[in-house]
Amino acid sequence: MKVLVKPSLEEAYRVLREAVRNKELIVLSAKCYVDYRGRSESRLTGGERLIIVKPDGSLLVHRPEGYKPVNWQPESNIIEVRMEGDELLLKSIRGKPREIVWIYMSNIKLLYTDKLVDTGEFTMYMDEHEIRDILYMYPEIIEEGLRIKYKEYPIGKRGYADLFGIDRHGRPVIIEIKRITASREAVLQLYGYVVEYERITGRRPRGILVAPMFSAKAIEALERMGLERREINLSKLWKLKSKTKPGEKRLKTAKLTDFLGVK
Repeated sequence: MKVLVKPSLEEAYRVLREAVRNKELIVLSAKCYVDYRGRSESRLTGGERLIIVKPDGSLLVHRPEGYKPVNWQPESNIIEVRMEGDELLLKSIRGKPREIVWIYMSNIKLLYTDKLVDTGEFTMYMDEHEIRDILYMYPEIIEEGLRIKYKEYPIGKRGYADLFGIDRHGRPVIIEIKRITASREAVLQLYGYVVEYERITGRRPRGILVAPMFSAKAIEALERMGLERREINLSKLWKLKSKTKPGEKRLKTAKLTDFLGVK
């Protein structure tokens, strides 16, 4: 662990390069301005901010107020550190989609680097079954006009999809739910359901992955496989659950014979 208070830019440069190379957590309190170019473009003019770089390359830039970062980058492929004149540049490059964040620092108040170990499991509000039941009762959270017909829907030898429904255009929809950040493996699971359903019925369904967050690799896989995602707010779902009386709406369980002729 290293803590530097009001380091020179040259001293901060040496420590940052080592921390990036060792994939350490980096926390900076610094005066900076930020440029972004990717799916859009933005510029954040000079001010004092909190900058966080995580071991996986995730980057967050926080202003003094508010809990959301003003700039952020998920799981960047490349983190570069270099001196540019009288400024220290921290550059984050993401491959797919191509996105670049430039952070130019002119004064650093605090620099902290460390290797953190975290093997804990995070559980928030509800388990996946509770989330599934709330979404069954309030399908408009996923999409307006969506009718959920079954929970735990059997998909051949692939297993059971969390929810199965019909959209406003009459197209079948297979929904898979994750209570934590959805990974690439979750996308592959959903894709397997979609392919198997099409094999059995001859009809291509929509596939929607529902989760509070999605990893960068998951988003890339969803786009490549033609699947959809919906981000849910677990806090809001919890409030809906607390207002819903037990047994208010009876859930239907699917049968194998329900695969064909869905209307």
